[in-house]
Amino acid sequence: MAKKKKRKHGKIEKRKSGPFLQFKLGVLLLLIVLSFGSTFSIYMLSVASDEEYWQNEIVNSSENKASEEENKLIKNRKSVTNPVPLSDRAQETRMEESAFIGEFSPLTAYYNTKTELVFTDSVTGMSESRMNSVSRNVTEAKAFYIWYGYPENAEETINALKNLVSILQSQHNKPIYILNTIPDIDAEQSRKIDEWNSQLFAFCDACSVHYVDINTSLKNDEGTLAGEYENDETLYKEIGELILTHIAD
Repeated sequence: MAKKKKRKHGKIEKRKSGPFLQFKLGVLLLLIVLSFGSTFSIYMLSVASDEEYWQNEIVNSSENKASEEENKLIKNRKSVTNPVPLSDRAQETRMEESAFIGEFSPLTAYYNTKTELVFTDSVTGMSESRMNSVSRNVTEAKAFYIWYGYPENAEETINALKNLVSILQSQHNKPIYILNTIPDIDAEQSRKIDEWNSQLFAFCDACSVHYVDINTSLKNDEGTLAGEYENDETLYKEIGELILTHIAD
């Protein structure tokens, strides 16, 4: 019987499978950059053709942010009673513990104050950077006092006071007192000062700042500066007493 021949099976080699396309990392990154760049370019062209975009998205957004910050400050303000009512006399150490901004130089001759807490800058024309500098230097003060005389420009002075008060309120949680303007020896000038003090009173109420009325106590029956206060020592010692006897914090 004839033997069947065994078939010899040849050895089949496995073929390596792989992607049809091979990318290098650099090429892939380039494609991503090009894709992003083209998308951004199309977006910017779309924005440029929309006249209302900058008003709606940029300007209104900035205004809304500013409004939110202002509302936040308003919510944080404490209600005040103005003018500040008469109180028990504070200790004279109150003068050393407070910061004084404005026309307080003569007062320092009769009361102990800290030199580093007295700032004689004019509020009108004071830059925002200077206001911030003053604010950073009054950290240790327990209260802030602001006092300026009759202004040449009421609107400009109110705006400057608003900026100064806003900076102090945003950086410190401490009471702020504004002294009103003292009467003049001239009746007509005293009348103008009364009008200014009314604006100052409204400002203090709107900004939750303590309004200290030193004007009324210094007047005579004619509504002008009483004769005894024409002497600087008598005048500034009395102003100091009015500060110490009108405490609301």
